[in-house]
Amino acid sequence: MNDASLRDWWEELLQIHEFAHYHDYAEDLTRREVDFLEQALSLRGVETILDLACGGGRHSIELARRGITVIGLDTAAPVLAHARAQAAELGLSVSFVQGDMRELAYAGRFDAVLVMNSSLGFFDDATNRDVLAGAARALAPGGRLLLQCINPYQIEAYLRDFRIGWYQIGAGYVLREASFDPRGAALTIGYRYLDATQGLDVAHPGDRIRLYGFPEITALLSEVGLRPLSVFGDAILPPVPFNEQSVWQVIVAIRDIG
Repeated sequence: MNDASLRDWWEELLQIHEFAHYHDYAEDLTRREVDFLEQALSLRGVETILDLACGGGRHSIELARRGITVIGLDTAAPVLAHARAQAAELGLSVSFVQGDMRELAYAGRFDAVLVMNSSLGFFDDATNRDVLAGAARALAPGGRLLLQCINPYQIEAYLRDFRIGWYQIGAGYVLREASFDPRGAALTIGYRYLDATQGLDVAHPGDRIRLYGFPEITALLSEVGLRPLSVFGDAILPPVPFNEQSVWQVIVAIRDIG
């Protein structure tokens, strides 16, 4: 497999088969996160939302269940095909688009843009800023960005249960190994999948995620024309305050009118 097809293979494994293996937990988590989104973004059910790096579409589909118009964007074709099939099975109209978050062509279209599950930071600093600038352009005046990122100041707490370990997906097992480089403020994650029944031993090409502290994120948001409104310590209800123990930082920012 070339690098692109290998990444698609891994996205299918982690975004489809992993959630299927832990179906009940994933369904409950998704409902609770979308409950939070409704409150944090003051959704009334008439909005149009862009879900960046939507993966298997779990947030997009749950939002559509609640009457919201959603476009989900991701790079991985097999994951998007699964999301489309899931939406069709449920009789939901969700537009899933294959695309690159670095090349958004939307302008002034959305009431909200979602960047969930630490999906910002996979590129260099200039490109990460460009991703936020594209998200800002995609928002209508008065529209809001919701950005969920790992808090680098609590990376040890995040890695406590995440640093290394095996877990099951289907008939096989995934080994996850993660580490944090404080010099580059980057989280590195690698995976290996073993399935003896199929003779599979597949290594992930590896991810490097730049983690931004709250002052850095708010500065980036301001640079691209977004004004931070609020920050939470997790994407759950009741609202969790953002404080020194928060593993997550969930920021809501607005594109001001005028």
